Amino acid sequence: MSRSFWVLLHRWAGLAMAGFLVVVGLTGSVLAFREDLDCWLNPGLLTVAIREAPTRDPLELLEKAEAYEPRTRAPFALLNVEPGRSLAVQVEPRNDPATGKAFEVPFTQMYLDPYSGDVLGVRKLGEASLATQDLIPFLYRLHMSLALPASTGMLGTYVLGITALVWTIDCFVSFYLTLPIRRREREKGAPPTKSWWARWRPAWLIKLNGGAYRINFDIHRAFGLWTWAMLFVFAWSSVAFNLNEVYIPTMRTLFGGLQFPEETAGLATPLETPRLNWREAREAGHALIHEQARAHGFVVGREEVLWLDRAHGVYTFSAAGPLDASLANTGVSVTFDADTGALRDTKWPGSTPVFAGDTITAWLIRLHMAKVFGLPMKIFVCVMGFVITALSVTGVVIWLKKRSARKFQARRETQRHSAAQKAAAE
Repeated sequence: MSRSFWVLLHRWAGLAMAGFLVVVGLTGSVLAFREDLDCWLNPGLLTVAIREAPTRDPLELLEKAEAYEPRTRAPFALLNVEPGRSLAVQVEPRNDPATGKAFEVPFTQMYLDPYSGDVLGVRKLGEASLATQDLIPFLYRLHMSLALPASTGMLGTYVLGITALVWTIDCFVSFYLTLPIRRREREKGAPPTKSWWARWRPAWLIKLNGGAYRINFDIHRAFGLWTWAMLFVFAWSSVAFNLNEVYIPTMRTLFGGLQFPEETAGLATPLETPRLNWREAREAGHALIHEQARAHGFVVGREEVLWLDRAHGVYTFSAAGPLDASLANTGVSVTFDADTGALRDTKWPGSTPVFAGDTITAWLIRLHMAKVFGLPMKIFVCVMGFVITALSVTGVVIWLKKRSARKFQARRETQRHSAAQKAAAE
């Protein structure tokens, strides 16, 4: 295919993506510091003063949260409290026994003081509001699904997934278009042309003494080259987040892994009230996970989460495990029957093979979310959000400028043709 084809493809792909990439770029810059900004905006909700007194049992706080609004229940329990932070309890609506439908509840998360047990406040995550308590969750929803109404289903997710797929392909197209055009010697004995690198080098530079259009063009090209690897990470990981129908089979074919167990059939009726309550389930999970650790030789770290899967009637008790370079399987967990406490499954690093596809996926997700390398990575991801925005805006400016030039040239040609016809008539 000719170079002009790839130019057209890059142009129209960029124009189609520009608006979406500006949204995800700007929101992504903010979300690189999501927790820090949320705490700064809502200190009375998310933070507490550290005291000498011991913190309360997290399950006691969870029980208090469920009692605060009887129409709600918690799908999982956090088993530790971070110093200086309130305990966040996620809640979901219970089913109305009279109708069988879920109750309407005004919030999805509660925050409790881990020392006193006092309820500090509530909020509904993803609420379309610019109030300080809603701002960061709303920006997250905007970033992940365009914050479209629930009535649209997964539309926002699929739109961003298709955008990410086009972006991934365009990463390679745009890189190709920066490469210097091949030149042929015009005649034998002609002086040698510049080396390939000497002709490509200007693409990496911004000519600050050029005009406004030249600087805009150089920013578009050079920023894309210098940050190409991270742009590809963002693009392909966005496919992983939003378009698993493409991501999983592609990665599985190329690198192996991403083999998920077959979904077991759920209960005929979801388990509303298991025989094991939260406290009994924690005791059972604690005993089972340490029993399995002794049997299989893995290390159990800090206990983290107790999940209740009502659809399948099981609890999953998870804890931190040993870190490894793959980042693909770092936690340990046991899954057991929510009524009897019988062990169903155990997972720990090494319990299942880790393929390249699993490792690559784990790294892509953590790089995208700035979950590795601490503060420097957060700053870098924040800056990359502005780079993505700049690439989108400068691309549109280039298109507008060229479109204006083409229109001007067309008018000149029309005027010249009209003048020629007039002269011929005279």
